[in-house]
Amino acid sequence: MLFRCGWILALGASLLAQTAQPKRAPAAAPAVYPLESVRVQGNRQIKAERILAASGLAIGQPVQKSDFDAARERLVETGAFENVGYEYKPAADGKGYDAVIEVAEVNELFPYRFEDLGGDEAALRAALARREPIYEDRIPATAPVLDRYSREIEKFLGRGVQVTGKLNAEDSRGLAVLFRPATPRAVIAEVRFQGNDAVPTGVLLRSISPVAVGIPYTEAAMRQRLEAAIRPLYEARGRIQVSFPAIATEKAANVDGVVVTVTVNEGPAYNLGAVKFAGIPANDTAAVEKLADFRKGDLPNFDDINAGLGRISKKYRNAGYLNVASRAERIIHEDTHTVDLNVAVQLGPQFRFGKLNINGLDIIAEPAIRKMWGPLEGKAFNPEFPDAFLKRVREEAILENLGRTRAETRIDEASKTVDVTLYFNGPQKDDPQQGSRPKQDQPPPGLPPDIPIW
Repeated sequence: MLFRCGWILALGASLLAQTAQPKRAPAAAPAVYPLESVRVQGNRQIKAERILAASGLAIGQPVQKSDFDAARERLVETGAFENVGYEYKPAADGKGYDAVIEVAEVNELFPYRFEDLGGDEAALRAALARREPIYEDRIPATAPVLDRYSREIEKFLGRGVQVTGKLNAEDSRGLAVLFRPATPRAVIAEVRFQGNDAVPTGVLLRSISPVAVGIPYTEAAMRQRLEAAIRPLYEARGRIQVSFPAIATEKAANVDGVVVTVTVNEGPAYNLGAVKFAGIPANDTAAVEKLADFRKGDLPNFDDINAGLGRISKKYRNAGYLNVASRAERIIHEDTHTVDLNVAVQLGPQFRFGKLNINGLDIIAEPAIRKMWGPLEGKAFNPEFPDAFLKRVREEAILENLGRTRAETRIDEASKTVDVTLYFNGPQKDDPQQGSRPKQDQPPPGLPPDIPIW
């Protein structure tokens, strides 16, 4: 590691009288002067005053090169920096030193949290803040920092608990450093519920057990599974304010693991109130309301509501709006126990049919298929149409000895068009001598009326 340093050498010279055996002059002692100023450069995330405090340097302190070396070593040992250098030189008044500490910080800092440590978390955080020279609420996942924090946590707990710290991705809020006992997590052996009434216990257990029993227990992971497996059961019954205020664990009696008891606060049942649509053409409102089939005044089943949003998106996707997206914002009225929906539909650009390419047909069969396809270029593109078209070709036996078929699309974002290529890959194995060609006893039909275009 390279670093710059400057210093003043107190020089003295004296002439020694020549003797038969001349003596060597003693080495000059290092120059010691007070530190008049020191500044930090290169820091981005760590405050300069915290870096200076950790270095051990103080204004007015008599210093020499060995003091700057020691300050550098103290900063390196914090684990906060990839590189540390320093420079010092005589101050302008000639009475002391001006110094610069240059640092290259460890790039990424993460929040930290605790698991299964017991005690008062706020008091633990306060104790760490008092003892930590560099960091505040975010730390790097470097070995020196993780080890230092782990040892400080062990001192605070004082129960002989060994603590380990690792970068962890289980929290839904993102990456964080997790400090927990240096022992394996207990596995969930059983899940129990209390406080439930609207949804029978058996229904809850059938939903949660397959995704929870047998996994290592953490409260964060358990809550994620409750949100994914249990909340939809309540929302299907209009209990949109369901919560899980407490999760307790105890050692299982007969197996190696823990029993997890979930307290459920079901909340009141809500009815569906007003539904408003935005982002669709005004003359489509009645058709969209009928398609969505949101039943005002009934208990809002959000599985059904999500299915209705899917039907709305499909309607417009099949009309060429390939990037359409629908979402419903809930407006909850606590006084009337109703929930209104503001449904926003983002249509995006409309795409149209481009060129039709046909691969694998001879000069007799290809014109017949093009005639059947019809004049679609420029019309709204329906992404379901190409496969439906090939399905009808097969069902109607338009071509003899039809082999494998498939459709490929190529979207041109600039022109908002979609080119379609139909592949006809030859005859079936049981008739290798014959290719796909129109049946001779009937002319190729026109476009089947029940294949939707838009």
